[in-house]
Amino acid sequence: MTTETLAVEKVKAKFLSGTQLARLGVQILNKHDLLLQCMTCGEVWATRVEPDGSLPFGYWHCPNRCNL
Repeated sequence: MTTETLAVEKVKAKFLSGTQLARLGVQILNKHDLLLQCMTCGEVWATRVEPDGSLPFGYWHCPNRCNL
């Protein structure tokens, strides 16, 4: 676990900005559809909004584990 990841764990995930995600190696492709892309491997994934309106913890983690 990186220090960036540890810092993010203390912040509510739904409030991460594009700049914060970039520090974690992720870019936002589409805010409306919550489409993210790993800046290391290029993997693209979408995340779902939880029933309470929040994003699931760790939604920024690349499915290929590049930024863990």
